[in-house]
Amino acid sequence: MSWVYLVDEATGYSYYANTSSGETSWEVPTELGGPSGDSEKEPYVQLDNGWFQFKDDRTGRPYYYNLRTQQVEWSAPPDSGAARRGTHRQGSLEDDYVSSDDEAMPPRIPHGAMGGSEVDEDDIDGAEDNVLVQHLDGSQKPKLGREPSKSQVETEAEEAARKAKEKAERRAANRVHNLREFVQAERKYVDKVHVLEKVYVDPLRMVADMPRGAIFTHADLDAVFLNISVISKVNTKFVEELEEEEAKNWPNVNYAPIIEAAAKKFKGCYTRYVNNFDTADARLNELKTKDKEKHRYLEVQKTNPDAKGLGVRDLAFEPVQRMMRYPMQLKELLDNTEAGHPDVGPLTLALEACKEIAAHINEDKRQAEEVVRLTEMVRRFTPDSGMDKELVRYERKFLREGTLTKARLQRRQKRYCFLFSDLMLYAVHTTKGYQVKGKISLGVDARVERLPNTEDMQNAFAVIEKGGKGYTWLSDSAAEMAEWYDEIEKAIRGNRKGRVSTGGANLLQNVQTKPLEARLAVIQGGAMLMKYNQRDGKSGPRWVKVTADNKIGWGDTRTKDTKSSMKLDDAIALLHGAKSSAFFKQQHAKKDQDWLCFSLVFKGRGTLDFAATNADALLDWYLALASKVPDSTEALLGEDELRARIESMIG
Repeated sequence: MSWVYLVDEATGYSYYANTSSGETSWEVPTELGGPSGDSEKEPYVQLDNGWFQFKDDRTGRPYYYNLRTQQVEWSAPPDSGAARRGTHRQGSLEDDYVSSDDEAMPPRIPHGAMGGSEVDEDDIDGAEDNVLVQHLDGSQKPKLGREPSKSQVETEAEEAARKAKEKAERRAANRVHNLREFVQAERKYVDKVHVLEKVYVDPLRMVADMPRGAIFTHADLDAVFLNISVISKVNTKFVEELEEEEAKNWPNVNYAPIIEAAAKKFKGCYTRYVNNFDTADARLNELKTKDKEKHRYLEVQKTNPDAKGLGVRDLAFEPVQRMMRYPMQLKELLDNTEAGHPDVGPLTLALEACKEIAAHINEDKRQAEEVVRLTEMVRRFTPDSGMDKELVRYERKFLREGTLTKARLQRRQKRYCFLFSDLMLYAVHTTKGYQVKGKISLGVDARVERLPNTEDMQNAFAVIEKGGKGYTWLSDSAAEMAEWYDEIEKAIRGNRKGRVSTGGANLLQNVQTKPLEARLAVIQGGAMLMKYNQRDGKSGPRWVKVTADNKIGWGDTRTKDTKSSMKLDDAIALLHGAKSSAFFKQQHAKKDQDWLCFSLVFKGRGTLDFAATNADALLDWYLALASKVPDSTEALLGEDELRARIESMIG
């Protein structure tokens, strides 16, 4: 298949050409899915005295052409008979008119080609040769009867090939420039590291070795320069390997494997150096203001001819800058390497390796900054709080702080809370600082639950630890409660990341799905549930059933008599899980099985709190009661949602 798609640069119109046969076509060729040769020809209207009416495709306007005189008009000529005809016969020019040797086929004149009543002969000729239309979808027709000549096709194909060749040559030249620039930048960088060692590090280490009168100690040097000697050795070897490859194979060099191998060594030494740079910079600033003698020594070293006026801070910052420039240089080099080049694969791997190091450095830097923040936060607590030993952890992040109300039985206590990525502290303020009153672990088995609004609890949420112990917190507003809830939920979810468990799925796989009528029959027949008391949190087995008059009653498990009851019509919400404070008071919420718990919330009374004895019973009671409390202020769960929630709680 030798067809090519070409565009006439003078007009912007396109056509097809066969580079093998020299054939040209306005239509999409049959080989490319175009119409077959017997397709319907374009219609026209034949008038009197040699006139034909055509329609300009671009504007939709009719125009008139005289086949004998080659005259073209936008308005209907008087001798054409167009005005007196009610209908016109349509057909194909090839069918209705056969031209003589001295008569040309009627051209399709494009919009804008006619300036008046007649068309200049040069304009018609030029239009016949050059005016083309785009017809990729086959829906538009050629506007001229004459097709481009073979020489024109060859010229345009040659021009396209010439431009493609020039583009490839420019890209290759850019690649060579990028390669040379990469090695030059690395050489300049290594030279500056050597200057840092020669002018500052090595002389200062000699000073530190002096038995008496040392201006700098080794501790000072380690704080500022850390592992610069390791970086110097790694990058010196790196640039030597690059230069060796350049000497052997220029310009067909293959730097990518060398860069990729070096990147593996960069990760350790650069991560430490970059993360320490803020500390080093702060130490140098401190010398300027607090230790004039040391600062003066460093200023004098700038006059060393090798330093070329660069101060210690300028040179010490070079490794930080260089590591951030590697990804940019490699990406530019990769962009100028053509597809299919053997360097594409290794360069891609090298780029990803350097990007990973840069990202790792940034993350480690953030974590290092967080450690500093936690260290400073220790001062806010009382000296006997133990926070100096307990608070600072490398992976821990501070999230937020503020005042919340802790709800316990009928008591309400204002507490100042500190939220971290794995811990929540609550404290009271004293003259010596914050005194910690309690800690809540936000490990993988912790949960946070929104609680429905009742008369005595507004804007509440509960945080439940692994052992089932829960803490109920009240906020001053719904917006503030939502912020605390979202932050805690996000922290717990982050701690669960990567955890895999199928405990919930295994537990539920043998629990069958039932129709609602069967579940209603279960709760109406009654069953033994654990009931939790609001007053003291104590629990015990009770016989529980829903009566015909839509009451939920409970009583002795032996006699199965219901001695107390509540109207389900008065219930305003149904909750799944140990969300009520009744479950938290004695930590009796089945320990790690609080997924068996559920509560009914009543206006003015608080909650009625139960725990099922197994998964089958939990599904029966929750789903049946959900049909009895359709207007629950807490979103009700369907069976699939309830199963998924149980799996996540057990998981």
